[in-house]
Amino acid sequence: MKKYLIIFAILLSINSIAQNYDDGFSKPIITEDGNFTYYELEPLQTSEGVLIFLDRNLGALSNDITSSDSWGDLYQWGRRTDGHEKRLSDTTNTISPNFQKTGKDFIVDSARANDWIAYPKDDLWNNASATNNPCPCGYRLPTEREWKAVLNLGYEIKSTSTGIYYISIANGKLNLPCAGLRNAFTGNFQYQGMQGYYWAGDVSQQGMSSGIDFNKTDITTNVTIYGFRAFGRSVRCVKLQN
Repeated sequence: MKKYLIIFAILLSINSIAQNYDDGFSKPIITEDGNFTYYELEPLQTSEGVLIFLDRNLGALSNDITSSDSWGDLYQWGRRTDGHEKRLSDTTNTISPNFQKTGKDFIVDSARANDWIAYPKDDLWNNASATNNPCPCGYRLPTEREWKAVLNLGYEIKSTSTGIYYISIANGKLNLPCAGLRNAFTGNFQYQGMQGYYWAGDVSQQGMSSGIDFNKTDITTNVTIYGFRAFGRSVRCVKLQN
C-alpha cells in the first residue's frame, strides 16, 4: 500500500510541474456547478502588491492560448453570472429594471444609455464581497491601478501558430488571449482572436468602467467608448496575497 501511495505522490508532483505550478498553487478551484476548473498562476510582485491571477478567463474551457477554448465568456460590467455572458446567449432590447432581475439574455443598449441597467450602480464589482462579483470566492476583478502595475512588469503582443493574438505579460507569467468583444448596441461579436478587452472592477465616470484594451499594434488602460458598461468583455480574476 505504501508503495502505491509513493507512486501516486510522484505522479501528482510531475503533473504539477508540467502545468508550471508550484505545490502551493496546484489546488483546483471549481465554480459554476463544477463546469469550470481554475488554477492559480505564479504570484506577480507589483507596485500594487503581490497579485495572484487565475490561469484562464471566466468561462474558459482551457488555458491553451492557441485555442479559442481559452477565450471564455464576455460579461456586461456589473452583471453576475446569469447566462448573458455565454457566447450563445440570446439578446434582448429590454433594459434591466435593477441588478437582481437580469434574466439570462445579453441586454442590447439600443437607447445608447451606456448601461444595461435602468438605475446604474457603481459598487457591483468593486471588491471580492461585491453584490454581483462573478469571480470564485476570495477572488475579484483587478482594479485599473492593478492592471497598470501588471503591465509595468513588461508585456509583448504575440500571435500563436493558429493565428490567435494574445498579450504576454512578465515574460509569459500571465497570458491574456484576444477574446474579442460583444457590441453593446447590436449584440454582435467583434475582433475575436484579434483584440482583447478586459474589465477592471472599478468605475471611472458615469456609465463607464475601467479596463484594458489591446491588439497587435496598440494597448491602452485609458477608458474609451469601449468602457461603456453594456459591452461584453472578458474577465480574469485575481486576489491580493496577504
